[in-house]
Amino acid sequence: MSDKNDFELVIIGGGPAGLTAAIYGGRMGLKTALFEGKAFGGLAGTAPKIENYPGFESINGLELTEKMRKQAEIYGTTFFYNEVSAINPKELTVTTSKGETRAKSIIIATGSKHLSLGLPNEYQLIGNGISYCATCDGPLFRDQVVATVGGSNAAGLEVIYLSGVAKKVYLIHRRHCLRAEACIVDEVDSLPNVVPMYNCTIEEAIPKDDKLGEIKVKNIETGEITSINVNALFIAIGVEPQSELAKNSGIELDKDNNIKVDKNQETNFPGIYAAGDVTGGIRQVTTATGEGTTAAMNAYLFIKQGWYGDGLKK
Repeated sequence: MSDKNDFELVIIGGGPAGLTAAIYGGRMGLKTALFEGKAFGGLAGTAPKIENYPGFESINGLELTEKMRKQAEIYGTTFFYNEVSAINPKELTVTTSKGETRAKSIIIATGSKHLSLGLPNEYQLIGNGISYCATCDGPLFRDQVVATVGGSNAAGLEVIYLSGVAKKVYLIHRRHCLRAEACIVDEVDSLPNVVPMYNCTIEEAIPKDDKLGEIKVKNIETGEITSINVNALFIAIGVEPQSELAKNSGIELDKDNNIKVDKNQETNFPGIYAAGDVTGGIRQVTTATGEGTTAAMNAYLFIKQGWYGDGLKK
């Protein structure tokens, strides 16, 4: 494999699943490439605090995923800061703006993306008061008034992080309580500058001088609308798989648009594997790394048994 555009293992996506697969690919002696068009770390890289990854009592998501990236680099993975626009699952090639790259096996680890509220001004205000990442943008609103919306572990952790940055944090959730783990709920409840607004939804985000200035919050039990002046709104209402690339390549998805895989993390095309959030299931860093491991080891077996070539096992 002398051609610079030829690799044995090509990985698409630089989150925990992709980075773990890259570590294993390199350690097993495969000529490995990883393509990431945005930022390494995936959604895990934006987590303010990870407390359930074995070996780390508490660690920032960006720090953890950067350790993974450096480890993959040590084992010889070549990183490309390019977005993959197409996969040919029969020819085992990927296409970017730089051209076509050939592989003997491909792992799709494109992760998931944040769900939006669907507010009329939401996308116009992204970067101007609306954010999906507290650790990324929270420091921009130090000692100001912010709001969060969501009730999961991720939402609770965002509230905890923001409470140490902002003057006041409004916590808006459509249910009567958070759905987070008890330890997270207890910590949120103990924070003096957090104002919970349960059984509430956000009806409108109103700009002021091209930046978020006000939100309208509706109590779903009483119908009452409350206007709150805020400098920022952090949205943490869940995620959806980034599976468009797979779908456009003919790779089979389930009813929720997750990539369908078997116990070996293999898709409906031989030699094409998928791992991490894009496959659905329990979306945790630990499950992503486990699936990345499984995908990489089975890709290795696929390559060494010579089952690549025309998209059919030989």
